Amino acid sequence: MELIETAKFRKTRKKINEAGEKEALKNAVKEIIKNPTAGKKLKGEFKEIRSFRYIVPGQQRRLIYKLEPGFIVLFSFGPREGIYK
Repeated sequence: MELIETAKFRKTRKKINEAGEKEALKNAVKEIIKNPTAGKKLKGEFKEIRSFRYIVPGQQRRLIYKLEPGFIVLFSFGPREGIYK
């Protein structure tokens, strides 16, 4: 399955400085590739989007993505507050 990063996702990913946070995100993406339906389906206007929870040492994060035929679109990641904007 092919991964596509939005510009926002790529820009935010490149700003990560902590090795633990980078590793946690990398593992979350690997988990999504292995099991694309692992994330919880959202409701309402976001019904096509999924949210996968993962942990950065000491904090819970979410990876926001969408399934398309043959690929996964990565939209955003971070703490719950403001992630869906």
